[in-house]
Amino acid sequence: MATFEITGVRTEKTIADPHEHIADVKIGTGLLQLPRATVIRDLRTPGGDRYYTYGGGKRADVIVAGCPRCTFRDYITTTPDTTTANNLLSLPRF
Repeated sequence: MATFEITGVRTEKTIADPHEHIADVKIGTGLLQLPRATVIRDLRTPGGDRYYTYGGGKRADVIVAGCPRCTFRDYITTTPDTTTANNLLSLPRF
């Protein structure tokens, strides 16, 4: 198991309600890009790779959750804390 920092995201809009979901993530310096499905598979696998973000002076772990705005179940987000600077949707876009 390895731990990787997510440093950027590519989003896609949903059809029914035009809000954003993460489609792909950039790891570290951006040489590696992973689709959301790979991140979810890793997080759901015991001993699988883990992911985090860093912003606002705080680290946040990436988790799988249901979307708070629609019925999408394979949604990645960060654990809540005192800053939004480390949220996935606050990261640079690519």
